Amino acid sequence: MITRILTILLIPFAVAAQNDPKAEAILKKVSDTNKAYKDIQVKFSYTLENQEAGINDTRDGQLTLSGNKFHLQLMGQDIYSDGEIVWYVMKEDLEVQIKSLEDFKAETDLDPSNIFNQYDKGFKSKFHASETIDGKSVETVDLFPEDPGKKPYSRVRLGVDAKTNHIVYSKTFGKDGTNYLLKVKEMKTDTSVPASVFAFDKKKFEDQDFDVVDFR
Repeated sequence: MITRILTILLIPFAVAAQNDPKAEAILKKVSDTNKAYKDIQVKFSYTLENQEAGINDTRDGQLTLSGNKFHLQLMGQDIYSDGEIVWYVMKEDLEVQIKSLEDFKAETDLDPSNIFNQYDKGFKSKFHASETIDGKSVETVDLFPEDPGKKPYSRVRLGVDAKTNHIVYSKTFGKDGTNYLLKVKEMKTDTSVPASVFAFDKKKFEDQDFDVVDFR
């Protein structure tokens, strides 16, 4: 479940800016702006919604990035990496899975440490509209998978703050009627995130009766 959420969460940052020059310019600004930061901390809300099924479930999460390191906290689970190893902490199951970063990327087709500048393949973009959200001028871009038959969603709508070039929201439209809405609540940059945020203390978890499974 968390892997699917991570995939949806990072869709907006793993796209190709193609076809629409205005959309391409917006996405390039997002990439250039965020590549300049030494570290990034994003607090967000994540909503799963399906009107027909009466589902509307919102959870809060946080993603921290620094170079090739990352730490995602969502739904009582942590996924974090020091750039070589990934630790997947499942708190309710009292289990930690350890994998190499390469295996993690192969399984998810994602590199969270590089999410802001993976504009090389996968999607076509089209400018949608200009909006005002919470007093901010927001430019919205629609992203369409180049191979829609292999994706469970038809498109992703990405909102970008026109002033800061930061992501405001993304909405993924599922083919089964289930949509995924990510809203950025707070974004901090260049705060000198300590290395301990991305480090795994095996003894700490073993002392709490976690089962640590090493898949490397």
